[in-house]
Amino acid sequence: MDDPFSSSDHWFDPWATALGPNLKALTESITMQVLQATAKGHQARIRRPKQEQVERVTSIVSCLVANLAAMHQGHPEHSRLAISLRHTSLSRYDRKGLGHLPHVTDAMAAQGLVLKHPAHIKKRRTGIEATGSLLNALLAGTVAEVGRAEGEETVWLTARMGRDAIGHKLPYQLVDYVDTPETCSLRREMEEINTFLATQRIELQGQPQAGFRLTRRFLLRDIGDPHTFRLHGRLYGGFWQSLPKRLRGDLRINGEPIADLDFASMFPRLAYARLGAAPPEGDVYAIPGLEEHRAAVKAGFAAMLSSSNEMTRLPSGVKDALPVGWTGRRLATAISNKHPALVPLFGRDIALDLMFTESCILVAVLLRLAEMGIAALPMHDGVMVAARDCEVAKKVMVEFAESREGVSIPVVVK
Repeated sequence: MDDPFSSSDHWFDPWATALGPNLKALTESITMQVLQATAKGHQARIRRPKQEQVERVTSIVSCLVANLAAMHQGHPEHSRLAISLRHTSLSRYDRKGLGHLPHVTDAMAAQGLVLKHPAHIKKRRTGIEATGSLLNALLAGTVAEVGRAEGEETVWLTARMGRDAIGHKLPYQLVDYVDTPETCSLRREMEEINTFLATQRIELQGQPQAGFRLTRRFLLRDIGDPHTFRLHGRLYGGFWQSLPKRLRGDLRINGEPIADLDFASMFPRLAYARLGAAPPEGDVYAIPGLEEHRAAVKAGFAAMLSSSNEMTRLPSGVKDALPVGWTGRRLATAISNKHPALVPLFGRDIALDLMFTESCILVAVLLRLAEMGIAALPMHDGVMVAARDCEVAKKVMVEFAESREGVSIPVVVK
């Protein structure tokens, strides 16, 4: 079925590039075919193309080959590369030099290397499918040969765009901000983290993974707000962040099994710290009558901190996880009774502020561990480290939460 999110589609990543020797050799071979196919007339065929043209086509072919390799090796359930071939103005988030992508794609299709499936307006993007000798070469390769091109922005700023006429949230919009000393400092921190992690051997089920680059993503509550970097700020871009829990045990850092460390009940504790109050003893998510439904309580708690209104309806997926008879209003009342000190924060859209605090602690932890030579893979409220580094990492996490925010947050091993 044609739709914008077809299960057969793999979204095109403009920053993917051929890194390993096999993919580089494949890129070089295809580049020569494309250049020969696009040459016009006998003189053009025997004349060597300009170096600038070779570099441009090589960059585009490398990107396409890397994307197709990542799809076939890392996401075999997908068959098409979903790609937009429209020409748009470039921002700091876009990769330059891909303007001739449609022409290179057509040349590869003419050479029998890919099949090009036309786009359907508002239904599905152009689909690119490897075929023939290219498909055979990709199936014989490894995803470890896929890397990242230089120049990728690691400090993102997005903005909420409100809701449409029927109340659905509109997609967030990237903001093309102007650099300041603050953004330059944030970018240097991300560069330090990414540079260190690139030197570490990170494997899943014994296989090296494709190159990654962590980004830190900030948010504006409204597109018209001043450009500030004080909301959200969480890190994204690591392949491990979307791994099912059952597969995390298959991760290895420099050959070592991992320890999955988590700040316990971080959001509620940061909320209490914001008010200068102490959380209750025991499990902050323990609600009378819902002791067996902790995950649903946690989701409802987060929704109350994230919403700008009183919670009268249960968040998606929470209702089915609660016993019969529990409504949004009833859950909100139960949580408020458990945490009366936090009532002033509920329905105040404070979660973005708490995420920012959380992300500052996490970035500080990552930088400190990197200084110590310890590779840490960030989650939103924790890290994964080699098991032998577990106790050292736990100590650093506790110390930085205490020193930066004055709050004591236990760290647990999942």
